[in-house]
Amino acid sequence: MKLFTYSALGIALFLPWGIAPQGDIAALPLALAAIVAKLAVGGAALSFMEVVSAKVRLFRVPEFLGTAFLLGVLGMLIHFLLEG
Repeated sequence: MKLFTYSALGIALFLPWGIAPQGDIAALPLALAAIVAKLAVGGAALSFMEVVSAKVRLFRVPEFLGTAFLLGVLGMLIHFLLEG
């Protein structure tokens, strides 16, 4: 509900086309169709950004694993060298 509210406010602020003027009841169906279309486009853009962000995080996993392996080997070598 919060995401819908923020999305509707942002759309009304940055894309004000299709807002019905006050007192014009005949323009309400067109305004409702416009806000639904804008929310659908915004939702599609948001989901696309989330998918791209998740893929970027997934592709960085080997870097983190390689760094963790290197630090583990380095720690083991230091442990064996200083122990004995």
